[in-house]
Amino acid sequence: MNEQSRKLEAVRNRCRTSSRVVSVLQIVTIVGIVLALVGAIVCITQRGMIDEHVGKAVEAGSVTVENLRIGGSNIDFLINYDRAFAAGNYALPIAMSCAVAAILCAIVTCALGLFKDIFKELSRETTPFSDRILGKLKYAFIMLTAALLVFVGVGPAVMGALLFWCIYSILEYGRALQNEVDEIL
Repeated sequence: MNEQSRKLEAVRNRCRTSSRVVSVLQIVTIVGIVLALVGAIVCITQRGMIDEHVGKAVEAGSVTVENLRIGGSNIDFLINYDRAFAAGNYALPIAMSCAVAAILCAIVTCALGLFKDIFKELSRETTPFSDRILGKLKYAFIMLTAALLVFVGVGPAVMGALLFWCIYSILEYGRALQNEVDEIL
């Protein structure tokens, strides 16, 4: 076995391991989706009790609107947390936060699914630079950048997009070099 074959086999082994790790992470995010949806349903069905108990905690100063908001001010278009809290309506904003968490987990689950497919394909391919892999990687990067934009903000989304673009460009260059080598051979 020559040096290139050993390196390629090492890449395949790492990709198989990465695929297994991503599968576990995907299961964790699916559990997160279920728990967040259950939390949203409980908040809606038990609204009176939650409003009463959270109201007492807010009056005591142990809970603030910022403690219960997921996604910061980026999701205020869904519900005005400050107005709802001022009116003593706590259950609905908490339920919305749970629903947003479920959506975020679903986006991450889909992106992880793409990454798992990429790792599986890399473990079977003779080269890590193929059009199918780069296409899937591009979709995963777009999904993650969109999630960053919606849930974290413009700055992190721009930084993430630049990072993803650099990684993609490096891999695209690798594909071009691989094509040149294949044409020479």
